[in-house]
Amino acid sequence: MEIRRAGASEAGELSRLAIAAKAHWGYAQELLREWHAQLSITRKDIRSRPTFVITAHGSIAGFYSLEPGDEAWKLEHFWVRPRFIGRGVGTRLLRHALQTARASGATHVTVDADPNAAAFYIRRGAMKVGEVPAPIPAEPGRVRPQLKFPLPA
Repeated sequence: MEIRRAGASEAGELSRLAIAAKAHWGYAQELLREWHAQLSITRKDIRSRPTFVITAHGSIAGFYSLEPGDEAWKLEHFWVRPRFIGRGVGTRLLRHALQTARASGATHVTVDADPNAAAFYIRRGAMKVGEVPAPIPAEPGRVRPQLKFPLPA
């Protein structure tokens, strides 16, 4: 596996990967359509934010995008292609994202997590600091965990 900066020309592929990864959790097609804009990556996003891909067997297995801040950076996108889930791709990619933020002066990274992904982040050192209501038709009580990775100096 190799991690490298994403190229602006890969925006479409990364958007499709994000949608496929979100669909992996069983969300209804109408929700995926509703979330399309939030899951889309633009060339501008790639040029303006640290965005990295991880490749395996010649294809993009996942990617992340960070939104820089002063001390707090946000993990804006973090997606692993479904066939690579459970193979260490996400762990390696997350480690890289946290190192990237720390090297640029961040003291912590925040995540507005999908409920299905929260356990992954927590097992890798994130702390739950809150939650926001995120109801969907099948789950009116659904919430999105708000997480924080402290980055030691």
